Amino acid sequence: MSLEVPHDVHRLRRTIRFLSRPYVLLTRILGGVLAFLGVVLIVLDTSSAVGYAAAAGGLAVVFAIGPIMVAVGMRTQAAAIQHGYRLTLDDEWMHVAYPLVESRCRWEGLDRAVETPEAWYVMFGKAQAVVVPKDVMTPQQRAEFEAFVAARR
Repeated sequence: MSLEVPHDVHRLRRTIRFLSRPYVLLTRILGGVLAFLGVVLIVLDTSSAVGYAAAAGGLAVVFAIGPIMVAVGMRTQAAAIQHGYRLTLDDEWMHVAYPLVESRCRWEGLDRAVETPEAWYVMFGKAQAVVVPKDVMTPQQRAEFEAFVAARR
């Protein structure tokens, strides 16, 4: 199977959000704990600057960490991958070819394939994925890819 995948900033943003989700969740939990401790300090002593700083900092972490991580991820993408790519799948390899770079991965290295409404994320580790977008596939290619991944589980 072979697909031409055009560059899409929104897809890249969704991918970064998907890959950073576990880290953002943990950070948000820690930010919530910090905000809670700040509120406790404020209740104990309303003149405590530390309590207000902890509450404000915790809330900032809870609400700002996700967008900040996505923005940093978008800025740190290599210029070489900010083009469309050709995705080729066969029984042994997953081959991704951009105009300036290429990558090949053996299917044995596949950890899992995660399906979302927009795409499949073929995971090669916790934070490394190849995106197989559904919107560039025909229904026949989607069925073929689903069967392909199911056979490798």
